[in-house]
Amino acid sequence: MSDETTDLLDGACVDVLPEGDEDVEVESDVPEGALGLALPTSKLWDCGRVLDFHFMGGTAEQQQRVREDASQWTQHANLLMRFDAPADIAEFRVDFRQVGNWSLVGTDNLLRPSPAQTMNIWNLSSILHEVGHAIGCIHEHSSPGSDIEWNKPVVYQALGGPPNNWDKATVDHNVFNKYTAELTQFSKFDPLSIMLYFFPVEWTTNGVATQSNKVLSPTDQMFIRRCYPGCTVDFSKSQLATGGCTVETGPRTMFNRYYGNSWIMNRPYGSFIEVTFDQPRQYAGEDIYTAAKLKMVHLSSMLYRNPGHSPIDITVNGEKIKEDYSPPSGSYMTDEFDITPLMNDGRNVVRLDFKGARSNYWINKLQVDCERAFD
Repeated sequence: MSDETTDLLDGACVDVLPEGDEDVEVESDVPEGALGLALPTSKLWDCGRVLDFHFMGGTAEQQQRVREDASQWTQHANLLMRFDAPADIAEFRVDFRQVGNWSLVGTDNLLRPSPAQTMNIWNLSSILHEVGHAIGCIHEHSSPGSDIEWNKPVVYQALGGPPNNWDKATVDHNVFNKYTAELTQFSKFDPLSIMLYFFPVEWTTNGVATQSNKVLSPTDQMFIRRCYPGCTVDFSKSQLATGGCTVETGPRTMFNRYYGNSWIMNRPYGSFIEVTFDQPRQYAGEDIYTAAKLKMVHLSSMLYRNPGHSPIDITVNGEKIKEDYSPPSGSYMTDEFDITPLMNDGRNVVRLDFKGARSNYWINKLQVDCERAFD
């Protein structure tokens, strides 16, 4: 057996089903109830959601690797991730001590009450893959688009021995079974997907093997943006959390350390916030979203309830949708603007410019909410 095949068997990701679904006994420490690039539609998170991680153990190096690798998904998906959250509020509770790699899939994580574990990382090289499961992705070979021609007797024999020791039903569930097209968002089978494991040539009848993938493929990146369109910036912490975008700020644009729940702009005609994101209109000839709305949680003045104290200009792709905008506030308000006609097919820019002012401008959250066409 080759070293790569040994790595596959030793580091394989086990499918774990939510409690209440039919489960299969596996000789491992995987709990009853978890799944091990397609996405079941019912398991998708809401776009723009903040997903919190809680570490149940692990070294500083292991935890840092999770932070770094998990954040690669949020460069392309309109999801936000924060780390080191208390167990009782975290969607993902991660441990490193069991043998094997597994994660619950998407919103199935909500079915497991705290403080129970929802993800296990045994091989650090599997982090990107397991976090893919956590945001809703299933194994690429389980996609309705998969066309792998399996040599089933060989696979049963290989996975029936050490270190997996899987019975026939477990192999069927983890390797051969596919999700139905009616319940799944999926792309054409992608041999470069991070959600595909290496399978040796002996496991197929047509002499075609798959490779071990360690990075997000171009299709992974495009498809996850299709499933989580738009972008979000959470300004409630000193370290910005972003989903699907980058943020540039101007002078005197900074975290509000006094109140600790927002960023502020306070240099007239100097402070600005610019959010840039890539959003295609279509994927594989089908619309990705039906409407786009700019949503902002902000206030123009904490001290004054009259309009005009902290005016800003709001610009979308070079077109000013609000000029000297400063409605009366005194507390946070939520504004919503339809920007569907202004959206580009590709690169988009939302910019806030701080104007002349008698007080600070405060922002807690900015989101471009693209309504998914398949919801």
